[in-house]
Amino acid sequence: MDFIVSKQLYLENPEQEEGFLSQQRAIIVGRKHLNLVGKKIFLDSDIKSNLKLIPKSVYGNTIESIIGAIYIDKGIERAGKFIIEHIYSSEFIKDLSDTDYKSKLLRLSQKLKIQTKYKVIKREGPSHKQEFLVAVYIENIKKAEAQASSIKDAEQKAAKKAYNSVF
Repeated sequence: MDFIVSKQLYLENPEQEEGFLSQQRAIIVGRKHLNLVGKKIFLDSDIKSNLKLIPKSVYGNTIESIIGAIYIDKGIERAGKFIIEHIYSSEFIKDLSDTDYKSKLLRLSQKLKIQTKYKVIKREGPSHKQEFLVAVYIENIKKAEAQASSIKDAEQKAAKKAYNSVF
């Protein structure tokens, strides 16, 4: 999937810098996006599970499994068509593109030549359902903190708070 998306991004944006292309690829192949696409494509009844409530991640995992099956059965071209049609061209990308505050904060920090760091302050809960509290420090001063079910999401939330309050 990374290969197909990277190739398509480059073909459509040959003048863009590597950073932009990498960021767009990360959004397109990211778990949050794949979960949204999978939820749109599959009904709950399509996914066989003993769970009463199907976790969001199952939809993204199912999409990846389908892509693997298409690749094995029909080859890279058919898998690529599926990826372009359902994932690369998804209606969810625009909304997700505006949510990467960690990258926004990093670019601004680099421009202003200031140091930004993230630190996990606390981990709570059993291993299958942990919550993480992450703080963002700008020039070694804590500017914001946020909690989420993954470190990555907690960092994004903290970055958004810091970006909106400091800049």
